[in-house]
Amino acid sequence: MTPSSRCWALRPLVPLPPSLAANPFLQEFYGSVEWTVRGIYADQVGWFDGNAAKLFPLPEKARATRLVALIGGVDRVVERGRAALAANDSTWAAELADYVLANDPAHVEARRLKAAALTALAERQVNTIARNYYLTTAQFLLKDLPPR
Repeated sequence: MTPSSRCWALRPLVPLPPSLAANPFLQEFYGSVEWTVRGIYADQVGWFDGNAAKLFPLPEKARATRLVALIGGVDRVVERGRAALAANDSTWAAELADYVLANDPAHVEARRLKAAALTALAERQVNTIARNYYLTTAQFLLKDLPPR
């Protein structure tokens, strides 16, 4: 296990005991085991995940600009985001939209793509905090957009 994979590897290693996991009143409707484990890890270990490339990372906008160019331009990124959404890969679709939005927060199609991806993620989410955040962000992205 590499240092950068430690945090993500903790969730399967920290399940609730079966008696608690089966309790209907202790389901992950508010918060989640994964969020709690990541929070404890970040508090105890700090922000650095052990990957030296992340000591002084590129600013988000610069990283997004380079990734969009590498993928083939804004239109190609949006196209691939739509394909990801159609393939039910909503998290990747939202991330692709973010690369476009990092440089152009008003990009209409990227906003629509991310809103659709977040809505799809919300539909599969039982955690009320995550579901609300997905839906609220989707509504914000669609606010004031021109009609199709």
